[in-house]
Amino acid sequence: MKNQNKGTEGKLEPSSTPEDVPYCESPSKVFKSDQTGVFIPGNHEAEMCYGGEADLHKHVTGCKKNPGHKGFIPLKDFNINYLPSRYHDDVFMSETIKTMAAITVQVKTKFTSLERPEFYPGTKVPYPCYNDRGSHVMRLGTGRVYEVFKYRERNRWGTCRCAKCQVSATPSKVWGEVLVVTATHVVFDNSEARQTRCVLGFDDNKSPVVSLDGWEVRGVPDIERDWCNMGYVTCDLELVDELDKMCEHFDDLCREVRNKYSRFVDVDKLTVIVSHPHGCPKQISVGQWTHKHERFGRWTRYWYTTCTCPGSSGATVYRLGYDRWLSRHPHSGTNSEGNYSGEWRY
Repeated sequence: MKNQNKGTEGKLEPSSTPEDVPYCESPSKVFKSDQTGVFIPGNHEAEMCYGGEADLHKHVTGCKKNPGHKGFIPLKDFNINYLPSRYHDDVFMSETIKTMAAITVQVKTKFTSLERPEFYPGTKVPYPCYNDRGSHVMRLGTGRVYEVFKYRERNRWGTCRCAKCQVSATPSKVWGEVLVVTATHVVFDNSEARQTRCVLGFDDNKSPVVSLDGWEVRGVPDIERDWCNMGYVTCDLELVDELDKMCEHFDDLCREVRNKYSRFVDVDKLTVIVSHPHGCPKQISVGQWTHKHERFGRWTRYWYTTCTCPGSSGATVYRLGYDRWLSRHPHSGTNSEGNYSGEWRY
């Protein structure tokens, strides 16, 4: 990858070990499924930095949701022993999670749209960041690369539209598009996406990273389901090919997991999240989904015991037995029922 620099964001302390973060075999609080109940949004988990990145250390040390951050596993420390015992002999289970981590990105947004609504639709629940409209307060979340496309001029897609090619007399005839899924309350619309940076490779504070600036939202803001698709255009074909291979590899691994363990979907209820809590390097958390709400027969929202913190918003909620396409529920927030996701199909 090109355009490398060093990550400098905060550090979670103390680091966890398999002994002090056991897999949750039986959640302390399990809720019954409610297929008809009305969903009431709770607290979003985008990290707001009103004092800029200097706020991050203060947010880590003063975190009230998860003091000490027990339950977060630094990527470099993760191994198969953090998973339930039935998976300890399967290397590809650990590889699946580490591959998902490889395509997980930190999302930094430095503008708040004037179009954000005052309330969630049909409620009097305040919508995140309404009072920050028009400001340049930094907001941090998480996302995941879920699709990569490569185009050629002869396929009637035209030449590359990246910032460099737009001012070039010879724009590239071969180019790619990287698609990232996050939460709508993290990146609401194009006015925010254009001032959003996605950081790849921020595995620890010494990792070389790649920063991609200038995104576009695909479609209109989906406030109720709280998921947002962003696209980034580039003629950096080395980057496009690398991300494409990682997405395909993740797809293959998910398929292996599904084929072998799908019968345990409703038994173990394994739920894994890779995120950037408090703007820190990637952390892995393992838990169980407890219940779900369904709308229109296939749109689902899950609740889970898996640890999250501010900065985790938009992170993919990976559930055992589902492929890459169906694993697109972004982490959304927390309410009286626990941590919950945005809606996606199935």
